[in-house]
Amino acid sequence: MVIRIIVIITFVFITDLNFAQSNNIIDENSTQDQNLTNNSLDSSERATINNPEINKNSSETIKKDAIRYSVLFAVPVSFWSASLFMWDWKDTTKFRFANEGWYTQRTYAGGADKAGHVFAHYMLFRALYNIYDYTEDGRSSKWAYSVGLASFISLSIEMGDGLCKKQNGFSYEDFLSGLMGVGIGAFLEAFPVVDNFVSLSAEYYPTKYLRNHPQSFLHDFIEDYSGWKFMANFKLAGLRYVGIPMPEFTKYIMIDVGYYTKGFTPYDTLWAHRWNLQSYTRRDRDIFIGFSLNMMELVKDFFRVANQDENSFACRAVQQPFKYYHIPASFKYGMSLSGYKNGIGL
Repeated sequence: MVIRIIVIITFVFITDLNFAQSNNIIDENSTQDQNLTNNSLDSSERATINNPEINKNSSETIKKDAIRYSVLFAVPVSFWSASLFMWDWKDTTKFRFANEGWYTQRTYAGGADKAGHVFAHYMLFRALYNIYDYTEDGRSSKWAYSVGLASFISLSIEMGDGLCKKQNGFSYEDFLSGLMGVGIGAFLEAFPVVDNFVSLSAEYYPTKYLRNHPQSFLHDFIEDYSGWKFMANFKLAGLRYVGIPMPEFTKYIMIDVGYYTKGFTPYDTLWAHRWNLQSYTRRDRDIFIGFSLNMMELVKDFFRVANQDENSFACRAVQQPFKYYHIPASFKYGMSLSGYKNGIGL
């Protein structure tokens, strides 16, 4: 799921660049055409054509229309292409349904896959919302495009899983988890004050088996659930944004509450069997609470110190990775939900 998001974000940046370049080309060509036609037009028509504000608005409209429909087409195609590569969709003609369960001990991933669906669709929706907020000029149609497309992706993923022997089948738990991620993202976009306080993020560090087999990393890291931690971040910086006076250092502090699993994936078993460490093959589900640095605030301060605008494109671009990825350098206190007295270390 993460590689799909990377494909989409990369496409969006390339699309913006290409259309900006194409607009310049259009402007150059239109200038030549205007010189040829100006002599045959009356003064009012010439004034309209030569008005730079009207020409600019026209080019901006063309650009936004192109981005709107390109993303509407490219996002599903990118997801389906990645899924065909990762999971060999369409390797069966018999459509299957699956009852995978939620976050219980007897599920195949302990619920880590469900948390992954929530986070992936949360991140997807927020990326789409930012795009369509721009193309729709803030109109309510931005919600139809971003919510509709993200929800459609959640449904289409499960439709593909229903036709894949390597997957369990169409899982309504996965589908609803995707919708939950979309809903959380929509709620935070609708209420920016809440968004200043709360966000979702994920942390990843490869398990022992994938670290020893880097050739398998690109294909397998998505389902390397023992390496993933999913969490909600409560940002103390939000207090400052609503006018509550707080010591300066508090804006760098986040309180994290999250969930992760160990021992549910084949990668745990393969590594444990190789070293005859059977204790590492047990299935463990954990919740944790911890503290970490708000890297987005650090980035803003870096630009302030460098006398740069914190609202500039460069500053916002540098912040984006830290908006969704949680650097694995923080304090965490975990508690096992599987009944073990000594869970696997964080």
